[in-house]
Amino acid sequence: MIQLSYQPAFDPFHSVFRFLRLRQTVLASRPLPRDHVRVLDFYLMFPFLVDQIRIAPHHRKFKKLAKLYAGLRPYGDLPENRMLFQRMAPIQGAALDTLVQRGLLSPDQYSRGIIEPTDTALPVALASKVSAINQEQSDLVEFLFALATEYDLLGTNGLKDRSGLMDYSYDAI
Repeated sequence: MIQLSYQPAFDPFHSVFRFLRLRQTVLASRPLPRDHVRVLDFYLMFPFLVDQIRIAPHHRKFKKLAKLYAGLRPYGDLPENRMLFQRMAPIQGAALDTLVQRGLLSPDQYSRGIIEPTDTALPVALASKVSAINQEQSDLVEFLFALATEYDLLGTNGLKDRSGLMDYSYDAI
């Protein structure tokens, strides 16, 4: 018997929606490197893994999000985090390319590896759905905002190191 299962992490349309959520919240404050945004997207997709990231002591309150969002854990086993993150990369790339093509992200900055929103407004219906889910998961958005603004991406104690999702040992700092 062949069994199919749906994993939103590998759905380009779901990825576009997640990046729109980040665009409206985290990216509204400042542009970020592409890999930084990819890490944020990973924790937006898998908030039940928040307890596995090494964060500063004053952010330990966010560890409880793993239990709060445990109901989002899929039925089947997931691959190891780093492998899962690597498998998401082409889907995330396609989603970001789409947002650039639609004028929602700056193409000049994107070509430099920076994700920066443009002034292009979302359609009203879509913007209201993005706002509603961000409001519903405001605690998770607050955590992602802290990761975006208070943690560098590169080097020891950077987001790559703290999350374990990417190799940081060859980062030029």
